[in-house]
Amino acid sequence: MSNKTKELKGILVNQLTSKPIGISAIDFPTLRNIVKFTSREPQNYDPFVPLKNVEQIEKDVKNSYYQRLTNDKRVSNIYKFLLKEISNIHSSNTNALGSFPTSVIISLDLNQEFETKEEYLEFIKSAKQEDYIGAFYKEIEDNEIELTIPDGKFALIVDGQHRLMGMIKLFKDASNNEIKIGRNKLKDEYPNLSNQLVLDYIKQFEFNCTLLLGFDKWEQGKVFADVNFNQKPVNKSLYYDIFGSYPDPNKNDIFLSHMLAMHLNNNKDSVIQGFIKMLGSGKGFFSQAFFVEAILNHFRPKGIWASLPMDYLNDGSDYKILPKFFKSYLKAIKDVFNPYWPQDGQDTSRKYPNILCKTTGMGALIKLIDPIYRKLKIDTDFKSITSEDLTNLLKSELVKAKDKGADFFSKEGSFSGSGSLGLQNKLYTALGQELGYFKK
Repeated sequence: MSNKTKELKGILVNQLTSKPIGISAIDFPTLRNIVKFTSREPQNYDPFVPLKNVEQIEKDVKNSYYQRLTNDKRVSNIYKFLLKEISNIHSSNTNALGSFPTSVIISLDLNQEFETKEEYLEFIKSAKQEDYIGAFYKEIEDNEIELTIPDGKFALIVDGQHRLMGMIKLFKDASNNEIKIGRNKLKDEYPNLSNQLVLDYIKQFEFNCTLLLGFDKWEQGKVFADVNFNQKPVNKSLYYDIFGSYPDPNKNDIFLSHMLAMHLNNNKDSVIQGFIKMLGSGKGFFSQAFFVEAILNHFRPKGIWASLPMDYLNDGSDYKILPKFFKSYLKAIKDVFNPYWPQDGQDTSRKYPNILCKTTGMGALIKLIDPIYRKLKIDTDFKSITSEDLTNLLKSELVKAKDKGADFFSKEGSFSGSGSLGLQNKLYTALGQELGYFKK
């Protein structure tokens, strides 16, 4: 670790938090050097089997982040915006409005071990990278604060990564005399600018920053979610992945649903292994958000498994029927309606023509678990029944609709189309009627 430190000054703000929040104006060179860019990655372990490497899994979960990957188009648009506004301000154009008025939110760990700044600085002199224990935080007076940060990328960016990334890209291109706007060189688009002028303006730019001081990853994730899910439209799969990764008394149903989705997508005995687009992207036939929400309906207060989320969090045993039931149910679906199941080579939604394993088919079939389960539980002990016997029992129910498989699940059938909730409900009703659960 470098012996160098950076100092930030700011103002403490009074908000509804138990931990301190500050605001500060931080110049681009400083912010660029202290911020670490992160992105959330899918978790590939199976939560319902014994873990072979518990320490590694715990480390991976602890260090998992909440940010989505940066979007190249958004970064490019900010890059162009900055060039336009630099040109305006350099030409003394009164229309120059090149600002980012909303805060960039960054999070900093706080040091809890040293009472004085002098002790902290003495430690930094001999500290290694892995010894970093947070910034030294000091309240001065009148809500003024001072932060001492070791040289290095120790701040996490909670919101605003596209703004900062756009400026970093422009800074790099200007430093290498490689600024381009589309296919045009800088002089072609802005004759009044040079790469050096752009650098000079960027180096003076200050970001309005909100500082989350001592917030842990879960608390940072909550702030990120509040900003990005309550105030902006963001992929729901990311939301469920973040809040399904940690138990929380107010979201235990999401936690269990996420764990089931991970199990079914990662377990080698699951017929839908690799079918779920974790984080909402990549290979698969339906999104993590869709699948988690479909399962969540069964954990609602009047759902068939309303008591199981708390049972899971309290280390009970009742919840253990879930992975067995879902794997048996999906295996039964595959066996009964096999002509409409994805075949070899049909590994993406585009290549797979039928709807059985797309949103419409899966949405209706997961909803159908309710009447099937209510009927079977009268004479079935789901804890003691073997997976094979349960699969056969479920097949004996589903086979009643086998002859209608083409109409229900093929690309030429009555329910082929977009996976809207309305279409899922129509297919659910039709399946329920064919199986004798509802009157025709």
